[in-house]
Amino acid sequence: MSLKICKHFRVCGGCAYLDKPYEDQLNEKVNQAEELLEAKAEKVIPSPKQYYYRNRMDFVVAEDPKIGLNVKGKWWEIVDLEECLLQSPESDEIRKTFKAHMERNGIAGWNRRERRGLIRFLSVIEGKFTGERMIFITAFREDENLQLQEFIDSLKARGIPFSSLILGINSGIRDDARAEELKIIHGTETITEKINNTTYHLHPNVFFQPNPYTLSSLISTALEFLDLRGGEKILELFSGSGTFTIPMARAAGEIVAVESDPNAVKIAELNLKTNKVKNVEIVQEKAERVSLKYDYVVVDPPSSGLSYKLVKRLRKAKPKAILYISCNPKTQARDIKQLGYKIERLAIIDQFPQTPLVETIALLRRR
Repeated sequence: MSLKICKHFRVCGGCAYLDKPYEDQLNEKVNQAEELLEAKAEKVIPSPKQYYYRNRMDFVVAEDPKIGLNVKGKWWEIVDLEECLLQSPESDEIRKTFKAHMERNGIAGWNRRERRGLIRFLSVIEGKFTGERMIFITAFREDENLQLQEFIDSLKARGIPFSSLILGINSGIRDDARAEELKIIHGTETITEKINNTTYHLHPNVFFQPNPYTLSSLISTALEFLDLRGGEKILELFSGSGTFTIPMARAAGEIVAVESDPNAVKIAELNLKTNKVKNVEIVQEKAERVSLKYDYVVVDPPSSGLSYKLVKRLRKAKPKAILYISCNPKTQARDIKQLGYKIERLAIIDQFPQTPLVETIALLRRR
C-alpha cells in the first residue's frame, strides 16, 4: 500500500508513523512490546485498515475558531485540521461544516488557558459496520445562539449522513469530551455497532474499543486463550460496556463483571438486554473493593495499568489464570512482574495504525 501523508504531519500530535511503511510500523511495535514483556508473541494481528479506522475522534474546539487536535507536545495549542486520515472523509466534512456554522453565528470556541468561551469539543462517533453516526458537541454551558437546527440543515444540504446529534454540557475543570448533562437534539442517545453476532450500543460518555476492524480478532483471541468449556465462573475487572463480557458469557457458566463508571454500567446492561445474555452479574464498584476469589480473572485496565493495591490483592487471591488485556505494554510488564505471574501465551494486535500504540493480550499463570 502506498503511503498517505496528511498535510498536518509532524505538527499534529495525532499520528507519528505516517511516513513509515505499515510493515515497518508493525515490526517496530511488536519488537518493543516483546522486549518490554520479555516474551515472544505467538500471534501478531495487523489492522485490516491502516487509514480511516477509528470509530471515535474527539476534536478540540479553540478560539478563532479552530477545530482539530493538539500540536505535538503542546496541550494548549491546536492544529486547525483541514484533513485527518484516522476516522473518515465524512468526519472531515462534519468538522468543516461545524466550523463554518460557528463562524457564521459568532459562536466562541474554548480558551483552555483562561477557561473561557463556549464550545470545547466536537466528537464524531461511527458504527463502522452499521453505518450509523453520532455528532457530539461538548459545550461549557447551554446557549440559545448555538442554532443547532441550522447546523443540522447544513449537514443535510451537504449530504453528510448522520443518525444522532447530542449537545453535552461540561462545566468542569477537566478538558474532557465527556459531559455531565446530555441534551438530545436529533436521533437517540446511542448508536449501534455490530461485531460478528453481537450488537453494541455506543454512548458519548462511554469508552468503546477504537478500531472495530480489529475487535473481532481481539475478542476471539481472548476467548481462545481462556479456553472456556462452559462451566467456568469468571471475574472480569474494568468490564466497561460489556465488549468482552458478552462473548465470554456465551462460552462460560457465569460472569461477574465489575465496573466503577455508572455510565458504562448503564450501557452494559442495555447491551446485555439487546443481546439476550442473562448469565452476567454486573457490579458497580471499584476493582480494588470486590472479592477476587475466582479461578479465572480478566482485566482490561486503562493505560495507567493496575493500582498497586489491586496487584497486592490479586497476589493474595492467587487465581489460577489471569487474562490481561492492555493498550500499554509498559505498564502491563510492570504489573505482571509485581503480580509474580508468568506469560504463558501472548498476542499482539495493532489497533492503532500510524501511531506508536499497540494492544496486547497475555494469559498469565502463577510461577
